[in-house]
Amino acid sequence: MQQARIQTRTLAELWFHTGTACNLECPFCLEGSRPGDSRLERMTLVDVRPFIEAAHALGVRQFSFTGGEPLIVKDIVNILVCALAVAPCLVLTNGTAPLIRRLQQLDRLKSQPHPLALRVSIDYPDAERHDAGRGWGNFRRALDGLTLLHQRGFHVSVTRQMTADEDVKGVAF
Repeated sequence: MQQARIQTRTLAELWFHTGTACNLECPFCLEGSRPGDSRLERMTLVDVRPFIEAAHALGVRQFSFTGGEPLIVKDIVNILVCALAVAPCLVLTNGTAPLIRRLQQLDRLKSQPHPLALRVSIDYPDAERHDAGRGWGNFRRALDGLTLLHQRGFHVSVTRQMTADEDVKGVAF
């Protein structure tokens, strides 16, 4: 992996794209991610550490991780330990099997110097529409993942799709 040069005096936020592999194959995915996809290799701590160190020198205030599905990356917990030593982190996740399998590993991240937040994709407020894009049963899995994260004390948020004719003021937050 070639290291980029950052030409700035300060840095508010640094986003990492963890790779294009995902456990789901959503037809609307901007990345076209899917199981086994390797167009962008899954990142490792060796790849990321120099960027975390450079960002730290620039006063970074947050790291964010997206993908594919960041929680399928083998080294993601070690990457997060490294990043959380420097600044708060946000992980975007579909909240399904990879998250649920890693809950105990994520628990150890609560003792790091900075907090970890997770943003779960729940596209629509009903299972039928959500599962039409993300696969049967994934609405329930995402809700289960969101619930488990909340019960464990993680800061959680939800990202969703908006329909063209949606009454924005009528959406309850």
